Amino acid sequence: MAKELTICSPQLGVSPQSNLGGEVYDREIIKSFCQLGIKVIIILPKNKPYLARKNLKVYFLPFPFIWPPYLFNFFIVPYLLWLYKKEKFNILRIHSPYFVGLGALVFKLLNRSVPLVATYHHLEEKKPFFDLINRLIIKKWNLIVTDSKFSKKEIIEKYKVKSEKIHIVYPGIEKKFKPLPRKSELIKKYKLKKRKVLLFLGRLEPRKNIAFILQFIRRINDPNLKLLICGKGSLYQDLINKAEKLKVKDKVIFTGFIPEEEKVDYYNLADIFLFPSKKEGFGFSVVEAAACGVPSVVSEVSSLKEIVINGKTGYLAKLNDVDDWKQKIKRLLRDESLRKKMGQSARKFSQNFSWQKSAKKQIEIYNQSLTISH
Repeated sequence: MAKELTICSPQLGVSPQSNLGGEVYDREIIKSFCQLGIKVIIILPKNKPYLARKNLKVYFLPFPFIWPPYLFNFFIVPYLLWLYKKEKFNILRIHSPYFVGLGALVFKLLNRSVPLVATYHHLEEKKPFFDLINRLIIKKWNLIVTDSKFSKKEIIEKYKVKSEKIHIVYPGIEKKFKPLPRKSELIKKYKLKKRKVLLFLGRLEPRKNIAFILQFIRRINDPNLKLLICGKGSLYQDLINKAEKLKVKDKVIFTGFIPEEEKVDYYNLADIFLFPSKKEGFGFSVVEAAACGVPSVVSEVSSLKEIVINGKTGYLAKLNDVDDWKQKIKRLLRDESLRKKMGQSARKFSQNFSWQKSAKKQIEIYNQSLTISH
């Protein structure tokens, strides 16, 4: 029965080079759907990169980008209607309710037999337009897939969606993330020989709370310590300025953007991975670091409590509590055997998260929970 599914999934991007959480998620889920024999049709802006594969069919809009992204809602409607006549897909999968949701609902008014499946990683905060869209449409989905118990609870509490409509499916990580020797070129580039390395890797935006790391790094009195902050984003220059102001510039290295194919080498530089985020629907980089055998210290908030086993695969630390973070990091820094033991446990735990497993579970949910015309 599953092999009869044809899923249409409009996308703003599924680039092989992207390491943005949402884009990585859809790229890998779509790849895994195709490997399971599911036919997937995607619509992309003109010339957007993608990886060709069996069971994947790609259609392009006539323009290369859409700004602001919510306008995608309006451009997509005629293409969905045209594509349905041509391909007769039997599920419309909405990765971003904010950028595709309104358009999908217009399509649904004219094609009531096609179920709508929406993915929510987490609810966006301080974005009134997104909140308005959710209030208008979140109860209209036939089924919602979300990344964590935290995100399901958040959706139910804020929008009163029925629990049975929301299904938790943890994302996966790629098999390339594994323990490897430290790359000599990177050790030389960043002068890390005989250094202990703390690492943050992710987008430099307010929600990730990276400025907090700079506040406590100067209070860890270890002359051999280096902090690598890997990524770009709206706060990049502000964080460099803050490091100078706090007089920790000598301890901190800002690497800039790290291409997807190089991430595994950077995780393997680290003794400890730090993730002080205020809110996450999942937390890809924590699990990727774990797969490389690196223990994490993360904020004791949202879904992060589901992907770090406190005291076994890393530590949960109180949000923005300098003393708590400092104490847990220092404990790991001074005890190499503890770091190694936690890293091994983290590696083992990370093997619970597989894209194949995630895709297979979603297909099972579709078949069990939706009325699908074949």
